[in-house]
Amino acid sequence: MDNKLNQTPQTPAEEAGRWVPVDRNSLGFDVPALPKGQPVQGPDGAMYCVGNSQSQLQSIPSNSMNAVPTPSSIVQMPPIVQPIALVPFTSQNQPLLQYDPYSRPVDPPPQSKSPIYIRKPYMGLSAALMIIAILAAVFMVVLSLFDGNISGTRTAEHQFVGFEVLIGAIDIFKLDVFGLTSTPGVYYSTVVGTATDTAAKIFAYALPFLAWIMAVGFVCLVVKYLIKLVRKRSPRCFSVAALIEFILFIVFAVGVMLITNGEMGSDMGTTVERFFFIDSKNPASLMMSWGWLVSWILSLVLFILPFFARKNAYMVDKSKVDDVHIIN
Repeated sequence: MDNKLNQTPQTPAEEAGRWVPVDRNSLGFDVPALPKGQPVQGPDGAMYCVGNSQSQLQSIPSNSMNAVPTPSSIVQMPPIVQPIALVPFTSQNQPLLQYDPYSRPVDPPPQSKSPIYIRKPYMGLSAALMIIAILAAVFMVVLSLFDGNISGTRTAEHQFVGFEVLIGAIDIFKLDVFGLTSTPGVYYSTVVGTATDTAAKIFAYALPFLAWIMAVGFVCLVVKYLIKLVRKRSPRCFSVAALIEFILFIVFAVGVMLITNGEMGSDMGTTVERFFFIDSKNPASLMMSWGWLVSWILSLVLFILPFFARKNAYMVDKSKVDDVHIIN
């Protein structure tokens, strides 16, 4: 019997495609007379053949009914690769796709930008320093830098205002440098012209130019703090210009004292006592006045005040970001 040709095989799968012995009484039907060696299809659709032994039975090469050839050996079929579409779980409450013809795209909510930090400008402090520098320059020019008393070579007391000392530098250039003829100012006629001692003569010529340097120094400080105010920069710094101003005022006072010592013709100890009001009954021929004192103190203030601005102080630049920020 060959079960390969049976549409409803009743034998194990490993017996397909070869003849196997079968008991005629177990078929359940009567097998007709079969020609010897010729296969005949039975009522159940299987092929039957009468043979004397198994060696005489051969494999059926093909099935003419369904045209499926019998393989001669076990054949490994090539694998079939087919993509599988994986669809996520969806329901009516959670659909996979929805379409609304009347919908419009929603703009995303605005995102707050991170804050931009800048150095704290201390604009009020810059404005205060600028005003102080202007006042120092004005007081130096308008008020008297030193007074000339009756004692000594002068016959009358005179207050040498700052602009008179500045004009003295112009008189020195006209009369001594270029040799021009002109009426000298009060400073040149009463200080430079009366100085006889060498040190007094040197400082008499030097004081007007020293006054110009101090006045220009205050103007430079005004410009410096004006730029910091406009550009919103911190005035925190070691003000070398203010320190130089403070030292130059001390040098100016020493020069006036040396001129006084040459005019009085006394020893330095006596000149110092009279110069600093220790001997109030006999004052020196030249004494420092309010213009020098106020400007000297203001130069010290210009040196100290920038340190009130913190070194590492930062603030939020509100011109570039909103008031609401994200903290990273």
